[in-house]
Amino acid sequence: MTATDSLRHLHDRLRSGVALVSQLEDRLRDRAEFADKLTAFARVSDYLQEVMTPHLRAERSILFPEVRRLAGVDPMLVDRLAAECEELDRRATRVLHDHARFAAGISDNASCRRHITALVRLLRRHLHSVEEDLLDQLGAELGAGDVHDLYERLQLAGFEEQMAARVPPTAEAAVAMAQRLRVSQDIGAELFFLSEYVSDPERVESMVTSTVEACRLLGAAGLGAHVSVDPTAIGLITDADLCVRNAERIVRAAAEQPPGRLNLVTLDMEDLSLVEPTLRLHAALAARGLAAGITLQARLRRTARDVEPLLRHPTAVRLVKGAYSSTPEEEHQGQRAVSAAYLALARSMLSAQAREAGFRPIFATHDHTLVRAIREIAEQEGWPPDRYEFEMLYGIRVDLQRWLSAEGHTVRAHVPFGPASWPYTVLPGAGGRQLPAGAR
Repeated sequence: MTATDSLRHLHDRLRSGVALVSQLEDRLRDRAEFADKLTAFARVSDYLQEVMTPHLRAERSILFPEVRRLAGVDPMLVDRLAAECEELDRRATRVLHDHARFAAGISDNASCRRHITALVRLLRRHLHSVEEDLLDQLGAELGAGDVHDLYERLQLAGFEEQMAARVPPTAEAAVAMAQRLRVSQDIGAELFFLSEYVSDPERVESMVTSTVEACRLLGAAGLGAHVSVDPTAIGLITDADLCVRNAERIVRAAAEQPPGRLNLVTLDMEDLSLVEPTLRLHAALAARGLAAGITLQARLRRTARDVEPLLRHPTAVRLVKGAYSSTPEEEHQGQRAVSAAYLALARSMLSAQAREAGFRPIFATHDHTLVRAIREIAEQEGWPPDRYEFEMLYGIRVDLQRWLSAEGHTVRAHVPFGPASWPYTVLPGAGGRQLPAGAR
């Protein structure tokens, strides 16, 4: 047994999940009952959240920085593996999104299989490269004691990532989490009830009442009533008028909380077909004199047009990179192009015109390069740190969140809650909810 065998064993659970995901692909291809397909989807979603994503994030935060400094390890190999982890994050987000749509009865077997096939192919390649290439190079550079220490740190980091992904089940638990963030780190929170693509009237009403209750509890705790809402969770699929009424209930509940901290309801942006309906919902609330924010995706080419009229009003826009893939005609292709579009949109949102109109920019990204660039633009344009915000997922890039808070910036953690099994968010490297197409 070599010193690096313990590191190889950390991949055992990842490898076992490949078969699990492949079984789902087979079920989507054959004529299995809907309930069987849904059960297989749920198992895959659990695997992605509880096993694959935490481990790969631990690799990025512990393993790759450690081996990159070793002279005998190929830096180009490390860069490729890190990029694969980010791409696996994005592909997992797509599969989780497919699961939510499938559960709501909006299914596209061919598209789901395509996303799953791409995920499995990349995961197999990543496992092979780490085990056959990287660990051999690492074993030649480090002694057994150092390898064991690295093994323990990876285990701990994976456990912490898994715990960070756990979702508080109730509004009370989410508010308690928000209180701890405020007291211990001076970081705000935005609560989000996990639910999307809902057509059942009882589930819609449950989501609305839970979010209204979250607003009340946040206000009672002396915190800003800052919540996020998926339009498809409050009736958009079945009844646009009901959706407006439900959104109004939530916005009024937030506005009724004590002033002093920002009370805000932000509409999430979902897939491309829902951009226009969500913009109409935002306009309908504004016409009623109700202040609500909206999420826009830098990935979409149309966002440059969509944001321009909003810059002239005292509204809030949360900018994310976006996770919902589309055609080259409709979206910027590749992470470099998306990041460039994000930065261009940030410049518009931080213009003097926007500041004078009372516009509030919210930048939902874990990309530290973008964060630094946005800070520089804001300073050049004369924006006080309390007039714009950075938003990140709870438990992700905590170091960056704390640094920004210590520098006097408004930082908000996106805290999902509720009984749903996966957090609908922009993942690290994706930058927005992809989550909060969100995200984050």
